[in-house]
Amino acid sequence: MKVGIIDDEKHCIESLQLELAGLEEPVEVIFCSSKVDEGLQKISEEPIDLLFLDVEMPRVNGFEFLDLLDKIDFEVVFTTAYSQYAVKAFKYHAFDYLLKPVAKAELKDLVTKYQGSHIAKSSAEQPELLRFISSLKKDNIIKSKIAVPVSEGLEFIKVDDILYAQSQNNYTMLHLSDGSTLLFSKTLKEAEKTLKKYFFMRIHQSYLINPNYMRKYFRHDGGSVMMENGQTLPISQRKKEELLTLFEAIVKNKSI
Repeated sequence: MKVGIIDDEKHCIESLQLELAGLEEPVEVIFCSSKVDEGLQKISEEPIDLLFLDVEMPRVNGFEFLDLLDKIDFEVVFTTAYSQYAVKAFKYHAFDYLLKPVAKAELKDLVTKYQGSHIAKSSAEQPELLRFISSLKKDNIIKSKIAVPVSEGLEFIKVDDILYAQSQNNYTMLHLSDGSTLLFSKTLKEAEKTLKKYFFMRIHQSYLINPNYMRKYFRHDGGSVMMENGQTLPISQRKKEELLTLFEAIVKNKSI
């Protein structure tokens, strides 16, 4: 049984490692990380059967962390300091959960349970967990975030905070709702792959916009759109019809 541990508190990682090492059942800890960006990297490189994931982390919580993954082909065990009543909310949407501090008896039962089932589900086979995350996002309990590669590593930002993305040769400049900018160390085409599932729209070879921040559409001079920050962006001819269709859909939706 191969496991990974992600927790922002190093002493919790060390304690869990110690308890796992003391079990009679063979458990191999493949990686441990107290940093979310490092955890994302490890998961992409090291196949595991089970992930011990802390719920309460400062930059990205456990649910947001799972939402950042392209696939979930392992079981998830949430570790949390929440009370017994709070964890009931997600008890049935993960393989299991553990309350901190982790009790050895509960850990032993969990490993035995896993060995009994011995099923590593793919993301397609974990609809309950994925539906649970979607419901948390819908209720604004968690916000969709993306991991943006920057010179120092990764920066996690809310998708809702992005007004538009602008091509900067081999980089992309993200313009945020607070007026700040963030240089994304990927091309606009690569950024589009990340943002497309959040309904961002490519309106020009140099611009990718968040439709929620469109303010006006101008027909003159080939067509352009004004964003909420007052910036006017050009629209390519082949994208004009697609954008107008989107405008019509938004207007119809608001009128219902």
